[in-house]
Amino acid sequence: MKRLECLEKRKEEKRLKDKDLFKVVDSTIDAKTFLILQDLARKYEIEEYWGAVSSGKEARVYPAKTYNGNFYAVKIYYTTTSASKRAIERYAFSDRRFSNLKTSNTRKIISIWAKKEFKNLSIMHDNGIIVPKPIGVRENILIMEFIGDNGIRAPLLKEISKDEVSRELYDNILLQVELMVKKAGLVHGDLSEYNVMIWNNKEYIIDVSQSVTIDHENSQLLLKRDIDNINRFFESCGVEVDDSEEILKRVWIST
Repeated sequence: MKRLECLEKRKEEKRLKDKDLFKVVDSTIDAKTFLILQDLARKYEIEEYWGAVSSGKEARVYPAKTYNGNFYAVKIYYTTTSASKRAIERYAFSDRRFSNLKTSNTRKIISIWAKKEFKNLSIMHDNGIIVPKPIGVRENILIMEFIGDNGIRAPLLKEISKDEVSRELYDNILLQVELMVKKAGLVHGDLSEYNVMIWNNKEYIIDVSQSVTIDHENSQLLLKRDIDNINRFFESCGVEVDDSEEILKRVWIST
């Protein structure tokens, strides 16, 4: 009898502990993702997941506090989304690195997408591009270095004051674009003021799930669009920008 009571007590303690772990994670997380998060918490010594610091069409990002007080950024891709499924299939399956993994299963497609972002981050980080350091990936969950302080994310380029938007900042971001192409062999594919974080005088390139290799059939078009987006933003802030075509030639040369 005492053994049974002990087992029931341990089950209840575990239930309460799991509840505490996810007390600020929203209800959109499905049951399977919930279980994976529990397992990842054990693996990476995560004490609790905090509320989302960013939300997009495909995913949300949560701060995860570890027992030693550090933070990870946990990106959870929606597994029931249909709006972005076609775009994900187009970007993922047109990439030669993932072309042999075709599937019609939505959850598997999202898993491929998460692995693609992890791989892109790994390549960029290893080649000196300023991106969040990738930590791990499991199905629809990506764990990265947290950019910010004490669970509060760093501001996006879009969010900093116009006084901080300078020609130097513009040149630094274009340098990251160039290094991405020439060192990592990748094109971001969706770069804008919403995909750059500013922290500790560094320009972090984020959201690289759709990034493609430079031998992709649309890589130059995507690169031109990235450059146009950066030029548009800085020009709107009163910064003198270079000609997009000239930047494209400079960045693409010798690739």
